[in-house]
Amino acid sequence: MSAFLGPIHYWLYNKITLQDNMAEAILELNENNNYVKGLRQETDAECDVIEKKPLEEMIDETNIHGWLQHKVNIVERRLAFAVTKILQADATAYEKIERVIYNLGIQMYDESKDSFESAEQVYQKLNDMLLDGMPCDHVNEMVSASSDEVVYQRTMCIHETYWSEVNGSIEIYYALRSQFIAGYLKDSSFSFTADADGNYHIYRK
Repeated sequence: MSAFLGPIHYWLYNKITLQDNMAEAILELNENNNYVKGLRQETDAECDVIEKKPLEEMIDETNIHGWLQHKVNIVERRLAFAVTKILQADATAYEKIERVIYNLGIQMYDESKDSFESAEQVYQKLNDMLLDGMPCDHVNEMVSASSDEVVYQRTMCIHETYWSEVNGSIEIYYALRSQFIAGYLKDSSFSFTADADGNYHIYRK
């Protein structure tokens, strides 16, 4: 990653911000339903917070990579912590958590005004939005690609550590991620699914 602040750093920070927005949506759900008293304060204390400022006003330009990695860690922990705490208090909250993340996907699509001509464009957009570690991690690998369908797989899971730290389930993370994608693609010409072999499919409806 470049030693100077450039497009790739803004690209990564946008992904960090989206994951933080997911955690924020979960915390708002908790406040509206009173699953866990003081969850926001506990999440802030245990996981730290992301300031709501332009990247160039916050980033440590003497340690750009380290600063961004720290922010990745914060938002990963915030989402895992908030979701797990709520489900430990009330397992029946899961459907509402799913719905909140699904609706966030719908909101992102509506705000973006995206129009996709091909499955490859959808794949690139999801890669631009969803956090999968640092760019050097190369988490997703293309299996096949055409305008009608992209098939890809994960080369590693960089999220599980954060969920294990809070005694949460990584399966819940991936289920919520799929809900976000389903919401995002709801009004598009494409769908998303996973198969039994661990491959992910983006395909034309």
